[in-house]
Amino acid sequence: MSWRTLAGLAAAVVAISFGAPLARLTDAAPLAVAMWRMTLSAAVLLPLAAARGATRVPLRHRPAALLAGLLLGMHFGLWIPSLWLTSVSSSVVLVSTQPLWLLLLSPRFLGAKIGGRNLASVTVALTGVVIIAGGDFRVARGALVGDAMALAAAACMAGYLIVGKRLRAEAPLLGYLAVVYGGAAVTLIAAVAALGVRPWPSSSVAWAPLLAMAAVPTLTGHTLLNWALAHTAAYRVNLAVLFEPVLASLLTWAFVGEVPPLHVVPGAILVLGALALEYLPRRETA
Repeated sequence: MSWRTLAGLAAAVVAISFGAPLARLTDAAPLAVAMWRMTLSAAVLLPLAAARGATRVPLRHRPAALLAGLLLGMHFGLWIPSLWLTSVSSSVVLVSTQPLWLLLLSPRFLGAKIGGRNLASVTVALTGVVIIAGGDFRVARGALVGDAMALAAAACMAGYLIVGKRLRAEAPLLGYLAVVYGGAAVTLIAAVAALGVRPWPSSSVAWAPLLAMAAVPTLTGHTLLNWALAHTAAYRVNLAVLFEPVLASLLTWAFVGEVPPLHVVPGAILVLGALALEYLPRRETA
């Protein structure tokens, strides 16, 4: 993997790590947070893509791009509300199984070969995530539903990245993302309307975090993730995302004042070790 791709992935992980702390700063309903995140992102990207003449996705790829948008919308629509139904740690651990889903699905849908080193790096990273979240596990009413939603959100994200990996070689980035973000926005608008969720935040101040969520974790973070899909394997892109809980803990500390517990440190070391195992150049044997 080139240093350019590594730099893009690093910037993407930093950007998406702002999602959780920003969500804590708005008083909108959880599903409405997901809706506005994608609707505002689409509202910015669609005219930008049109102005640059990048809105054309090959006709044969449009159904798949719309499927990616549906999966992305379902990911956010399931995961963000799960944070209010189960413990934060349970949700984080279950949604972080995304690389495992990708490892299982990549040979079938992407023709990728998975080796022992790949499995080891994912195992070490997931262990780190479990340790990071370990101090917050609890059993509560409705937790099973929230856990199931977080696990389904992980599967949706894996599917979204698989579709993106298949299309990014032929579809222009801005055009593809315009269809994906637009499809995700429509999916979430329909969910909010169908479930009767209040779409508006209670105060005008609450719009600032929603705008920031569109600008930073989505338009910057997810756009860079999709750019990276054209340059490296899908599961490697998703593996990098497992560093998000570490950065999100630090950012939540900075913005919300929640001091991260000490067990974040060994968890972070394991995640960093897993990334080094996967991304560092491998020595060629004679």
